[in-house]
Amino acid sequence: MATEAQIQANRANALKSTGPRTAVGRARARLNALKHGVRAQDAPAVLPQEDPAELEARIREWVDDHQPANAIERELVTRAARISWALDRAERHEAALLSRRVRMAMGRRKARLTARACDLGRKLLALAGKRLLPGSGPDWQDDPSAFVAGLEESTEGARWLLDRWTELRLLIDSNQMWTYLDQYKFVRLLGKQPFDAIDDPELNGIFLAWEAVESGWGVRFWEKVKESTPYEDPAFSAWRIWREIVARPADAGAAVALLRSIADREAARLEELLADLDAIEGDDARELAERASFSAGDACERLRRFQTARTRELIKAVETLGRLRKESARPEPRTRTGPAAEPMQTAPNEANLDPVQVSMNEDLAAETPARERTQSAPAPALRVVAPTGDEGAKGTGPRGRGMRPSGLEDQRAAGEAVVRPACDGRSRPCRRRSTGSPG
Repeated sequence: MATEAQIQANRANALKSTGPRTAVGRARARLNALKHGVRAQDAPAVLPQEDPAELEARIREWVDDHQPANAIERELVTRAARISWALDRAERHEAALLSRRVRMAMGRRKARLTARACDLGRKLLALAGKRLLPGSGPDWQDDPSAFVAGLEESTEGARWLLDRWTELRLLIDSNQMWTYLDQYKFVRLLGKQPFDAIDDPELNGIFLAWEAVESGWGVRFWEKVKESTPYEDPAFSAWRIWREIVARPADAGAAVALLRSIADREAARLEELLADLDAIEGDDARELAERASFSAGDACERLRRFQTARTRELIKAVETLGRLRKESARPEPRTRTGPAAEPMQTAPNEANLDPVQVSMNEDLAAETPARERTQSAPAPALRVVAPTGDEGAKGTGPRGRGMRPSGLEDQRAAGEAVVRPACDGRSRPCRRRSTGSPG
């Protein structure tokens, strides 16, 4: 059980590590476990590496461009600006993710090529020696020409060869003592076996150049190589001896010039090869970068889903804003408070009547007593049609094709009362017969 002193010490220690106290510190601590924030429900609008002023400037730009007319439109515009901010963040995340993939792919490729060049170089300069027992010695075939060809396939291998020739060139210019290792390196960098000097003209000339610089220098090296040549080598033969098959250099200066010319020739060839390999591997590296520029992993798939969902939200917000503006610009429909007003009929007046109708109306008014005129309803307008006997005259009307309707037919069609003058000179209305034929 803890003592009182331990309890007090624990409490004192707890007071020293209470976490962030300010609002800024707490907001920063909330992001300690943040990995990508794609599925976060309440992700902050601005991350620590982002500038809040840029978000505010974007919101102002969207508001200035869309000119919201009310609070709803302002909310839609602000939401659309924030969604575009989140989409830009997702694009930056995608670019950073793919850039890391490309860099890793390029780094792995360079490391692989460098490791291969070092392995081939180690095999090229290694001395296999005799295999005294079956299975002894290295587990690879000692073929210097294959090693050199493998090194020249990549820029890393070609640079490794160029560096070795540069070392030998400096050794020749410095006029220092050569060792068996230097001589072995000089021959092996040419892709040849030293023991083949008794048959190869170029190697024979190199060995004779060493003999011209110092007597016995080349022959001793060949004898040393013969002793270390494996018995399984097809070119090996215990009865083979040193021989000269080309002309010996005139003096030591000519011998050094011969060695220098071979080193310069190989260095120049490798430099040209490097130029070609850089162009070829540049295309290969570009293709490798393109292959690494797409990821089908879960992280990229979640990112693409996030971008698709946010893009739909942005489009929906813009479409909603456009629909609200279109509805606000639509004119309001007219409201109908009562039944539709019937067309007003124009009351007949004397200006609309012909002279015959006017005179008949005056006669009727004069003969009607004043009392009847006050009690009776206003009489409808009467139109007098004189019987001219041409009711069936040729014209245009409903009686037949090419027949003109008479005045009686016009009145009947209009629903007016037909007035005929009586024999005594008075006018009386004629009732329409039930058959509809003119009376």
